[in-house]
Amino acid sequence: MNQINKKMSLLEKISYGSGNMGICLCTTLITTFIMYFYTDVVKISVLQVGTIMLIGGIADAVSDAVMGIIVDHTNTRWGKCRPYLIFGAIPMAAACFFVLHVPDASATVKYIYALITYVIYTLAYTTVLIPQNVLISAITDDTQDRLATNMFGTLGTNIGQLITGAFALTLVSVLGHGSEYRGYNITILIFGICGAALTMVDGFNTRERMNMGTAAQQKISAADTIRSMKNTPWIICTVTTLFIIAQVVVKSSTTVYYSTNVLQNAGMSSSLLSVANIIGIPITLIIPVIAAKIGNRNIVWVGSVFGVLGNIGIYFLKFNNIAVIACAVIASVGTAFVNGIIYVMCAESIDYGEWKSGIRVQGFLMAFIGFAVKIANSIVQMITTAILNAGGYNGAAEVQTASAVNAIEFCYVWIPVILFVIVFIINGFYKLDKIYPQICADLNKKRDAMVTEN
Repeated sequence: MNQINKKMSLLEKISYGSGNMGICLCTTLITTFIMYFYTDVVKISVLQVGTIMLIGGIADAVSDAVMGIIVDHTNTRWGKCRPYLIFGAIPMAAACFFVLHVPDASATVKYIYALITYVIYTLAYTTVLIPQNVLISAITDDTQDRLATNMFGTLGTNIGQLITGAFALTLVSVLGHGSEYRGYNITILIFGICGAALTMVDGFNTRERMNMGTAAQQKISAADTIRSMKNTPWIICTVTTLFIIAQVVVKSSTTVYYSTNVLQNAGMSSSLLSVANIIGIPITLIIPVIAAKIGNRNIVWVGSVFGVLGNIGIYFLKFNNIAVIACAVIASVGTAFVNGIIYVMCAESIDYGEWKSGIRVQGFLMAFIGFAVKIANSIVQMITTAILNAGGYNGAAEVQTASAVNAIEFCYVWIPVILFVIVFIINGFYKLDKIYPQICADLNKKRDAMVTEN
């Protein structure tokens, strides 16, 4: 067996971050603008878009769980995760390209094409995203290296999303030469090529230390997989991830609607989409220091409070654009705090499961988090489109009714508030911070003993 240095190099940490950045460059344009693209650019009805989101989300969620099992049972010279980053990046980018190429045809043809390509996109996305998410638990169990790796990963996510939020609409306008449809076509081509290349860099340069030796040969039965879910810290992490990402999705997917119809300033869209990622960068850099001082759970609590206060501030100060941006900054700090630590918590919960049962089920557990998130996001997006439809939103209308504007505001402001409150409450039951040092000591002792025996 080739020996790999237990300490991670700077190149490896940067490469892990490039993977997150690459995935975001490929997919953020779709997750952020797909509802608007479908309803306002290619003129698919809002109810049809809701069914596309729901069906695609269900396919995405089921494929997450299946992909997690596949990762657990993968054994190659590259490891369990990296082959999918190396060979799945280009298909993912190609799927993104076709999603934003809905043909100019009848309403039925457009709907069927959009549904099929969106489902294919979710499957291709899953093939890369799940291995990347699992990689944080496979790459190291050293606390400082894991925090640093997560920091680079979160930076990559923020930079990828920032580039999209800050420049996508400008590129659509400039490259489209008056045609939004053509602008989206060319923009996704550029982002897809860059994203695929960055994702492959991640696959080639990282190493899976936790999947070496006896761990690589470990046989995981269906019963082991089911038992692995009896893990309280992991359940809390799953629900936390679910709701935090759900509030990001609902907010980002309604930003264009909110800026145009509530703030009466479509130009605010880019600012509101960018601010979360701009704020996320400095917050990400200080998360490891704060985590060492107050613990992971308390970071989530602080973030939840900021998220609630920022969104409520947006509601009451919506008539002042500067105040709205300031409140968006506060809300974004909240999201950044939770996002900056949650995947470290997920990885630690997997260590906890191994400590309790003796079996390391990482692919399925990390993938099931994605499964739960996708189901929730599909439901949230379906709820969002249902609320917009109930309010009378019409993408073809020049001016929206008052009820439609209220529906948009409810989705943009109050759904995130509700989700942040739930996150705060459930993390009161998270107790892993106190016992994790002992878990690491016990696991390292066990692994060293196995190496000696072999």
